[in-house]
Parts: sequence; structure tokens; C-alpha cells
Amino acid sequence: MATVEKMLHIPEDSVPCKIRAKRGCATHPRSIAERERRTRISGKLKKLQELVPNMDKQTSYADMLDLAVQHIKGLQNEVQKLHKEMETCTCGCKQRL
Repeated sequence: MATVEKMLHIPEDSVPCKIRAKRGCATHPRSIAERERRTRISGKLKKLQELVPNMDKQTSYADMLDLAVQHIKGLQNEVQKLHKEMETCTCGCKQRL
């Protein structure tokens, strides 16, 4: 019995155990900041889904970013192609710009 009492003896200078917060109700500043960061990233990825064609809700984050990079590269190639066509154009459209 004496050994059990020794094991249960809590030193006076010990830090009390905190009660765990409910799910979604984190109280630690780092947890709150991390949740806000994830929320911002999620919102930006939803906007990206709206802008990039062929991207559905089931696409993973890595695949979303890959599709976005491919789409942007395609748009850049299209811009270069249009600039070259405009340089060789003989209709006089360069004078209007």
C-alpha cells in the first residue's frame, strides 16, 4: 500500500495536466494559426479550381498544382504564338494598337 501512495504522490512543483479541447476548438495559438493557414490555402485552391479547366473537386493538391502549371505554360505558349502572328500580320492591325 505504501508503494501505491508513493506512486500517486504528486510533487508540489509539478505542472497540472490540461484538459484536451474539443475537436475544432483548439485553444493554443499555434493550432489556431495553423487552422487559419489551412483555411486560406483551401480557399485559394478552390479559386484555382474555378480558373483552371478540367480540375474537379476530387483532384489532389499536388495534381491541382500540376494542372495549373500546365495550363499557365499553355497560355504562355499561346501568347507567344499570337505575338509572332501579329508581327507578321500585313493587315495593318499593329498601327491600331
